[in-house]
Amino acid sequence: MTHAAPHSGQRRRRTDAGVRPWLGEQLIELDRIGAVHAVLMRVMSRAIALRFNPAAADGLEATLELALHDPHGRPPTHYRLMISDGRCAVRPGRAADAGATASIGSDDLIRLASGAVGWPELFSSGRFELNGDPFLALRFAGLFRLPVVLDPV
Repeated sequence: MTHAAPHSGQRRRRTDAGVRPWLGEQLIELDRIGAVHAVLMRVMSRAIALRFNPAAADGLEATLELALHDPHGRPPTHYRLMISDGRCAVRPGRAADAGATASIGSDDLIRLASGAVGWPELFSSGRFELNGDPFLALRFAGLFRLPVVLDPV
């Protein structure tokens, strides 16, 4: 299944608020259940596409890989993020030609999306890793509107 983010000129629902921290922690607890984890991983491609920021991708033609590691020992889930013409197509699977790779635990991704933690904190603690072309890797946070600081709760 492929999900693509619309061009910046197209209408889309505002999703910047994300998942609130208390709901994020509930999702993390539910993620321990195999069937819930499978559902969360299936909807992840849509969530990634919704977070895409076309303005940050101006002139960018690149393929990224997102590796979601499971804190409960299940195999990681990989996504190919293909950015072209201000759009991001998200497909399941590894990206053999990725210019950069971002790796994060699925629980930390939920915390990040809920605003419970900022990406610099996860990066500095080794829980969010960026590899490959450093100039491309460092654009990842802006491309997907990752929070820098905690949202007031």
